[in-house]
Amino acid sequence: MANIFDEPKELKKWAIKLANACGGQRVEKTLVMTKVNPQRVSELMDEFVNDHNENTIKIAKQMEEE
Repeated sequence: MANIFDEPKELKKWAIKLANACGGQRVEKTLVMTKVNPQRVSELMDEFVNDHNENTIKIAKQMEEE
């Protein structure tokens, strides 16, 4: 299995799988093309990392209390 960060295409496939696993609106690929926005990608990845780290710390604290 490829690392999702190896190529933009892998990250997109992963993101679609994640969005669909969350339920609600179904996300699908289309042939509509958009330009790459590196700044927005960076912002979203930073948000993901920060939220993931915050959640990991919260879980670790909960486990310590148990």
